[in-house]
Amino acid sequence: MRWQTEFLEKNSLLKSYPENVQCVIDWLEPVLSHQKSPFCLAINGAQGSGKSTLSEYLKAYLESQGIATEIVSLDDFYLSKALRAERAIQYHPLFTVRGVPGTHDVSFAIEQVKRFKNSENFILPRFNKATDEPHSTGRWLNCKNKPKVLIFEGWCLGLLPQSEAQLNIPMNNLEATQDSNGKYRARVNQFLSDDYQTLFALFDKLVFLNAQSFECVYSWRLQQEHQLIKRAGTGMSSKEVIAFIQYFERLTRWGIESLSARSDLHIKLDENRQFSVAT
Repeated sequence: MRWQTEFLEKNSLLKSYPENVQCVIDWLEPVLSHQKSPFCLAINGAQGSGKSTLSEYLKAYLESQGIATEIVSLDDFYLSKALRAERAIQYHPLFTVRGVPGTHDVSFAIEQVKRFKNSENFILPRFNKATDEPHSTGRWLNCKNKPKVLIFEGWCLGLLPQSEAQLNIPMNNLEATQDSNGKYRARVNQFLSDDYQTLFALFDKLVFLNAQSFECVYSWRLQQEHQLIKRAGTGMSSKEVIAFIQYFERLTRWGIESLSARSDLHIKLDENRQFSVAT
């Protein structure tokens, strides 16, 4: 199929990629066949798990079937440096670093997904990770074409907040040294339990790409950074990656532990990101 060949070439993917992810299409087709109204599909996957590539592939497939589709990432809703600095002053200095619940404009995300589901015009922002700032609004996507499917991908989608007992124990060196009193992780958990749950409730189905181990996440994230350096000439060193992923470690591990029971399609990934449907 032409669209498939073009997709593989554009994304420098192996010829085996379509076969690997066919299980997602096999699950999605009957789900969509019963769907009259606009359908929001959430894809949860840790950093480097391939959720962005899968989202793009599903869009290419759906559009080959005549189903208009758009994609947005939770990352696209990151707050600007200035707004994160305000949260850092208000709540905790660690909120200057993008990533965790509390560093996104969730109310804007909720508004746009609601507009999509009501078949109204909606806006999909875009974030520039190289500058750590949102792209100018001129580069945002103004959706007037009334797509049938919106794919919303992100690393913490669908997660429930943690218990107080879980929050009490530091997860890593970052939490032990820079959040010894637990205020930061408690505040992140509070954000997760508020607006983020409102956003998650708007998703019609949730696909969970289960990395199965945080060690895999680290090596995948390292790969991503090397690719970014090749492409953009700038990126994080191995040490910087270790420091950065500590912000994500608590909720990534919580997802591995808890999301299989909450997802509509649970995909286990091996270390080479090969898919298998968990039964």
